[in-house]
Amino acid sequence: MFNRVLVPLDGSRYSARALPYALEIAKRFSSEVMLLQVIHPAPVNIPTVAGDAMINTQAIEAVERSAQAQDRRDVAKAGRYLRTRTEKMQGIRSSFHVELGEPAETIIKFSRKEAVDLVVMTTSGKSGLKRAFLGSVADKVIREPGIPVLAVRPGKRPSKKSKAMKRQ
Repeated sequence: MFNRVLVPLDGSRYSARALPYALEIAKRFSSEVMLLQVIHPAPVNIPTVAGDAMINTQAIEAVERSAQAQDRRDVAKAGRYLRTRTEKMQGIRSSFHVELGEPAETIIKFSRKEAVDLVVMTTSGKSGLKRAFLGSVADKVIREPGIPVLAVRPGKRPSKKSKAMKRQ
Protein backbone atom coordinates (compact mmCIF):
# COMPACT_ATOMS: atom_id res chain seq x y z
CA MET A 1 0.00 0.00 0.00
CA PHE A 2 2.72 2.50 0.99
CA ASN A 3 5.86 1.52 -0.94
CA ARG A 4 7.55 4.91 -0.69
CA VAL A 5 7.07 7.25 2.26
CA LEU A 6 8.55 10.74 2.06
CA VAL A 7 9.50 12.70 5.18
CA PRO A 8 10.46 16.32 4.51
CA LEU A 9 12.81 17.58 7.24
CA ASP A 10 14.14 21.09 7.76
CA GLY A 11 16.64 20.28 10.48
CA SER A 12 14.37 21.37 13.32
CA ARG A 13 13.26 19.15 16.18
CA TYR A 14 9.65 19.85 15.20
CA SER A 15 10.00 18.46 11.69
CA ALA A 16 11.77 15.37 13.09
CA ARG A 17 8.62 14.51 15.07
CA ALA A 18 7.18 13.10 11.85
CA LEU A 19 9.87 10.39 11.73
CA PRO A 20 8.38 7.94 14.29
CA TYR A 21 5.10 7.91 12.34
CA ALA A 22 6.89 7.25 9.05
CA LEU A 23 9.02 4.54 10.62
CA GLU A 24 5.97 2.78 12.05
CA ILE A 25 4.29 2.84 8.63
CA ALA A 26 7.51 1.56 7.02
CA LYS A 27 7.70 -1.36 9.45
CA ARG A 28 4.08 -2.34 8.89
CA PHE A 29 4.15 -2.08 5.09
CA SER A 30 7.85 -2.81 4.36
CA SER A 31 8.11 0.67 2.88
CA GLU A 32 11.11 2.69 1.87
CA VAL A 33 11.49 5.91 3.88
CA MET A 34 12.83 8.80 1.85
CA LEU A 35 14.12 11.82 3.73
CA LEU A 36 14.15 15.16 1.92
CA GLN A 37 15.54 18.50 2.95
CA VAL A 38 14.85 21.50 0.75
CA ILE A 39 17.36 24.32 0.91
CA HIS A 40 16.39 27.86 -0.03
CA PRO A 41 19.00 29.10 -2.51
CA ALA A 42 21.22 31.79 -1.04
CA PRO A 43 20.06 35.25 -2.10
CA VAL A 44 22.10 37.10 -4.69
CA ASN A 45 22.23 40.66 -3.41
CA ILE A 46 23.79 42.92 -6.00
CA PRO A 47 25.33 46.00 -4.38
CA THR A 48 24.34 49.21 -6.12
CA VAL A 49 25.48 52.74 -5.70
CA ALA A 50 22.84 55.46 -5.90
CA GLY A 51 22.97 57.10 -9.31
CA ASP A 52 25.38 54.48 -10.71
CA ALA A 53 23.83 53.24 -13.96
CA MET A 54 26.56 50.74 -14.68
CA ILE A 55 27.06 47.76 -12.40
CA ASN A 56 30.48 46.21 -12.27
CA THR A 57 30.23 42.73 -13.83
CA GLN A 58 33.11 41.50 -11.69
CA ALA A 59 31.19 42.47 -8.54
CA ILE A 60 28.10 40.62 -9.81
CA GLU A 61 30.15 37.51 -10.56
CA ALA A 62 31.76 37.64 -7.12
CA VAL A 63 28.35 37.88 -5.42
CA GLU A 64 27.03 34.98 -7.53
CA ARG A 65 30.09 32.84 -6.69
CA SER A 66 29.61 33.63 -3.02
CA ALA A 67 25.93 32.59 -3.18
CA GLN A 68 26.84 29.37 -5.00
CA ALA A 69 29.49 28.57 -2.38
CA GLN A 70 26.91 29.14 0.37
CA ASP A 71 24.47 26.80 -1.43
CA ARG A 72 27.16 24.09 -1.61
CA ARG A 73 27.86 24.46 2.14
CA ASP A 74 24.15 24.32 2.97
CA VAL A 75 23.61 21.24 0.77
CA ALA A 76 26.60 19.47 2.34
CA LYS A 77 25.37 20.26 5.86
CA ALA A 78 21.87 18.99 5.02
CA GLY A 79 23.37 15.83 3.53
CA ARG A 80 25.31 15.12 6.73
CA TYR A 81 22.17 15.68 8.83
CA LEU A 82 20.05 13.37 6.67
CA ARG A 83 22.75 10.70 6.43
CA THR A 84 22.87 10.58 10.24
CA ARG A 85 19.09 10.16 10.33
CA THR A 86 19.08 7.33 7.77
CA GLU A 87 21.89 5.49 9.56
CA LYS A 88 19.64 5.25 12.61
CA MET A 89 16.89 3.52 10.60
CA GLN A 90 18.21 0.01 10.97
CA GLY A 91 16.20 -2.64 9.17
CA ILE A 92 14.27 -0.09 7.09
CA ARG A 93 15.04 0.72 3.48
CA SER A 94 15.90 4.40 3.43
CA SER A 95 17.40 7.10 1.29
CA PHE A 96 18.01 10.81 1.61
CA HIS A 97 17.84 13.67 -0.84
CA VAL A 98 18.73 17.36 -0.74
CA GLU A 99 17.16 19.79 -3.20
CA LEU A 100 17.49 23.53 -3.76
CA GLY A 101 14.25 25.47 -4.14
CA GLU A 102 11.07 26.68 -2.51
CA PRO A 103 10.04 24.01 0.05
CA ALA A 104 6.38 23.34 -0.81
CA GLU A 105 6.88 23.39 -4.58
CA THR A 106 9.97 21.21 -4.32
CA ILE A 107 8.26 18.66 -2.05
CA ILE A 108 5.34 18.43 -4.49
CA LYS A 109 7.61 18.03 -7.54
CA PHE A 110 9.80 15.48 -5.74
CA SER A 111 6.74 13.48 -4.62
CA ARG A 112 5.49 13.21 -8.18
CA LYS A 113 8.88 12.53 -9.73
CA GLU A 114 9.68 9.75 -7.24
CA ALA A 115 6.15 8.25 -7.20
CA VAL A 116 5.79 8.76 -3.44
CA ASP A 117 2.78 7.01 -1.90
CA LEU A 118 2.59 9.08 1.29
CA VAL A 119 4.15 12.27 2.64
CA VAL A 120 4.53 12.35 6.43
CA MET A 121 5.30 15.83 7.72
CA THR A 122 4.70 18.12 10.65
CA THR A 123 2.53 21.20 10.42
CA SER A 124 3.99 24.60 11.20
CA GLY A 125 2.10 25.09 14.42
CA LYS A 126 0.79 28.44 13.22
CA SER A 127 -2.85 29.29 13.62
CA GLY A 128 -5.30 32.10 12.99
CA LEU A 129 -4.17 35.22 11.17
CA LYS A 130 -0.51 34.25 11.21
CA ARG A 131 -1.31 31.09 9.27
CA ALA A 132 -3.67 32.92 6.90
CA PHE A 133 -1.03 35.50 5.96
CA LEU A 134 2.09 33.38 6.05
CA GLY A 135 0.67 29.99 5.10
CA SER A 136 2.78 26.95 5.68
CA VAL A 137 4.63 24.38 3.68
CA ALA A 138 2.37 21.62 5.03
CA ASP A 139 -0.77 23.56 4.04
CA LYS A 140 0.46 23.93 0.47
CA VAL A 141 1.42 20.27 0.17
CA ILE A 142 -1.85 19.09 1.76
CA ARG A 143 -3.89 21.19 -0.69
CA GLU A 144 -2.12 19.73 -3.70
CA PRO A 145 -4.42 17.18 -5.38
CA GLY A 146 -3.21 13.61 -5.63
CA ILE A 147 -0.60 13.72 -2.87
CA PRO A 148 -1.64 11.84 0.29
CA VAL A 149 -0.28 13.57 3.39
CA LEU A 150 -0.19 12.49 7.01
CA ALA A 151 0.14 15.78 8.92
CA VAL A 152 1.62 15.56 12.40
CA ARG A 153 1.07 18.40 14.85
CA PRO A 154 4.36 19.57 16.35
CA GLY A 155 2.98 20.13 19.86
CA LYS A 156 4.56 18.80 23.00
CA ARG A 157 4.95 15.08 23.28
CA PRO A 158 3.05 13.54 26.17
CA SER A 159 5.29 12.77 29.10
CA LYS A 160 5.64 9.22 30.42
CA LYS A 161 3.78 10.29 33.53
CA SER A 162 0.75 11.56 31.58
CA LYS A 163 0.68 8.38 29.46
CA ALA A 164 0.66 6.25 32.59
CA MET A 165 -2.15 8.33 34.10
CA LYS A 166 -4.29 7.91 30.95
CA ARG A 167 -3.96 4.11 31.15
CA GLN A 168 -5.35 4.00 34.69
